[in-house]
Amino acid sequence: MILYKKILFLCALLFLSFFSGMGQKSLQDLKKRQDELTKEISETAKALEFTKKMRVKTINQLYLLNRQIKKRKLLIDEYNNEIQIIDKKIRNNEQEIDSIQKRISQMKDDYTEIIRKYYLIYKYKGNLIGYIISANNVNQAYKRLKYYQQYMEYGHKIFNELKDAEEKIKKENENLENNRVNELRVLNKLKNEEEKYTNEKALKNTYVLSLQKRERELRKDLKNKEGVRKKLEETMKNMMEEERINKRGIKLNAGERLIAMEFEANRGKLLWPTEGIIIENFGFHRHPVLKNVMEKNDGIDIMTKKGSYARAVFDGEVRKIVAIPGANETVIIKHGNFYTVYQNVYKVNVKVGQKVKKLEKIGIVFTNPKNKETVLHFEIWKGTKNINPEEWLIKNK
Repeated sequence: MILYKKILFLCALLFLSFFSGMGQKSLQDLKKRQDELTKEISETAKALEFTKKMRVKTINQLYLLNRQIKKRKLLIDEYNNEIQIIDKKIRNNEQEIDSIQKRISQMKDDYTEIIRKYYLIYKYKGNLIGYIISANNVNQAYKRLKYYQQYMEYGHKIFNELKDAEEKIKKENENLENNRVNELRVLNKLKNEEEKYTNEKALKNTYVLSLQKRERELRKDLKNKEGVRKKLEETMKNMMEEERINKRGIKLNAGERLIAMEFEANRGKLLWPTEGIIIENFGFHRHPVLKNVMEKNDGIDIMTKKGSYARAVFDGEVRKIVAIPGANETVIIKHGNFYTVYQNVYKVNVKVGQKVKKLEKIGIVFTNPKNKETVLHFEIWKGTKNINPEEWLIKNK
């Protein structure tokens, strides 16, 4: 029965240790994600602080604020996840302490029983040597000696296990206290982030109310933006049709196939076309102010600093440079059957047909003189289909 209880005790310790290790790994992942989000929030906060200096509120400012609110909510979720993991660690600590205490109680009972039996031997049989010598034969004397030795060994073992268990209790109590301190620290961070989240949502409402008063202007801007999008889409399709006719159906040559394979192999690893923050994502999304209005973005919009350069994200060949009204100049670079598009640049310092290297400067990102915003529009195409650039750019730029 004692052996069975010891096995159960050891199994419980192994089980708790296993899940404690898993919790540690999860906490490390959470902390890494929290650091990433904190960094992104800090970068967006700097951009917001700069745009606040402008008297007129803009859609891009609202995009920045929406991004900040979204990232802040993700950070809050991560803190809540950390609290749940710490809560689980605290429960595991408490369960382990309870399990060890029960084992200590059992070992004390076992040790008391050993002492009692020693006492009975001395009480009824005299001293131990006399008890062994008084045996009827050598075999009985040997058995009595072995019985005594086994009890002595078992007594020592229990005594040592008691010492180890008491040390384990001390360590678990320390872990429990540390986890409670960590939980309080995370709760304070959570409270701080929730306050900022509430304030940012209130600020967003003021932006929306302010922008709603300029609905006619917003609709005009949206129409112009859609016109630029369609013009670029038309340019891309016409360019590809020209290539198809000129090649007469000939597939990519060996060099182009190699570039395309290398480009594809770098999915999620491409360097950013400029340093900055994505303010508008790829695909369809609701207009942040106008009701029942959907927008389509064939790429991403990156807000950067005044004077920043647009850079080639990969080795390739400049295929086309075109001026589109409302978007300054657009540079299209070919990478086999992939194309990257850099729109809203000026002082372009590359030429059609020129081979460019990764991170080579293409031109300067244009700064709007009215609102002082510097935004690069960036697209990636695979053949005749545009694809989400965020899935191709490196996460930690």
